[in-house]
Amino acid sequence: MRAFCFALTILCAVQSILAYPRPDFAVNGVVSGSATVKTAAIDLGVDIADAGKGTVNLTSGYTVLSNLSTSLQFIGDEIVRVAAPLASQLTNLSTDNSNTIETTYAAINTSINQFDALISGGLNTTIANINNTAGTGYIVKQFADAFKNTKLTLSELIKAVDQLKSDVGKARKAAGTTNPIPSAIIRANIPAKTVNNVITAIRNLRARIPLITYVIDSSLDNLHLVDLFVIALKDEVVRSVGLYQTSYQAFQANLVVESDIAYTQFVTHVGPTVSSIIAPIYNDMYRNTNFGFLFPVINRLGTVNYSANAFNTTFNNYKQNVPSLITNLTTSLSSSLCNSLQTVSKVQIANAGYSDFCFSKYSPRVFSQVQLTIDAFDVCFEKELARLMNLSTILLRIATQISYNRADLFSNLQVCIAIVDSTAEGACYQKLVPYYTVLADKDTAHATTAINLVNAETKASYNRLGACLYSSLSVTAVSATDISNEATTCLDVGPQ
Repeated sequence: MRAFCFALTILCAVQSILAYPRPDFAVNGVVSGSATVKTAAIDLGVDIADAGKGTVNLTSGYTVLSNLSTSLQFIGDEIVRVAAPLASQLTNLSTDNSNTIETTYAAINTSINQFDALISGGLNTTIANINNTAGTGYIVKQFADAFKNTKLTLSELIKAVDQLKSDVGKARKAAGTTNPIPSAIIRANIPAKTVNNVITAIRNLRARIPLITYVIDSSLDNLHLVDLFVIALKDEVVRSVGLYQTSYQAFQANLVVESDIAYTQFVTHVGPTVSSIIAPIYNDMYRNTNFGFLFPVINRLGTVNYSANAFNTTFNNYKQNVPSLITNLTTSLSSSLCNSLQTVSKVQIANAGYSDFCFSKYSPRVFSQVQLTIDAFDVCFEKELARLMNLSTILLRIATQISYNRADLFSNLQVCIAIVDSTAEGACYQKLVPYYTVLADKDTAHATTAINLVNAETKASYNRLGACLYSSLSVTAVSATDISNEATTCLDVGPQ
């Protein structure tokens, strides 16, 4: 008994919905199912409105994203502009008692045709722009699929509405001047199947609209994701440029240190100056007039030019030139990574089946190239610093060779001083002149060699450093190309 009462209650409720007395479908007569038509039409209007709600806030400045965003939002706005009146007209039709059958149904048919025209070709220019900007046809294919299915339901709707118009017209004609139209005439001329076909067509159309909305919204979501990626990559480049500046400034500071070490090593191992060597016996030697022949030679031996200036100037030139090797790292990195950035971005923008996977796989690799480049730069600086540290060892050996040329000077002069006969002493000094002349020349040559070596090696180091830095950038560019190629393949074939 309870089950019977429950079933009866449900049946009564359904009947009250289907047979609620109200004027419907442009005639003053009660047509069963009109309330359901209204509900379905309202729901259709809600879904159509959703197509135009998609937005995205882009801040990276990447024009590809902003252009695509404009095109996608335009499509959504056009869907709402053209299709929303149709939903409103169908909603109003369910309660229309105006008896203006031709006018009312003609307006609905016009809206259906306008919607059909919009998705049949009215958006072709915008979709072509999307295809050209995105660089892939996946979004276009999705719109084509969504529009194709929507067109089929529009065709069903116009047939259902035309049949409803025809049946409503028959009821109006059968009723003559009777107003409102009696229920018996309504039931006889407007079958439930006719109304149900309209309901079905509206529901089927509503079921197709979310796919259009999905294509728009999911594509906009992808633009937002790429926008965040571009911003993060820009920030990483800025951070890494700062790290590069820190690295080369540290290298410059080390050049100053190495310059001081090289000079100290050289001066320390050259040994004492000639003036200090001969100071204890200088007065004794100078009393002999013939010492005047030897003194200029000894003096030249003692004044070999190995001043700190020669070393400092060379290293300072190197130091000042280091920043000019890469004058704008931001531009250099951007140029190297540009192609991979564009390709990986297009992978996500494509909104294809493998887009999320491939973007997740390759966007971090693009990102990592920035720091990998800076790491490679650090290796370049460290390598050249290690090489420059060996320079002081060579200078030490040259300085030691110079010191050999003075090693016996004091003892040789003492031999001359020890000669009692001043004439013989003078002759001793004269005999030393040619030998110390050669040694003075050798000292000058050795000192020049040391200075030239420092000059040549710092220049060579500068060139090696530049070659290393630019080869590192080339590796970045090659890696970026590989990433681009692999990302493109991934979009087509998916996980490998």
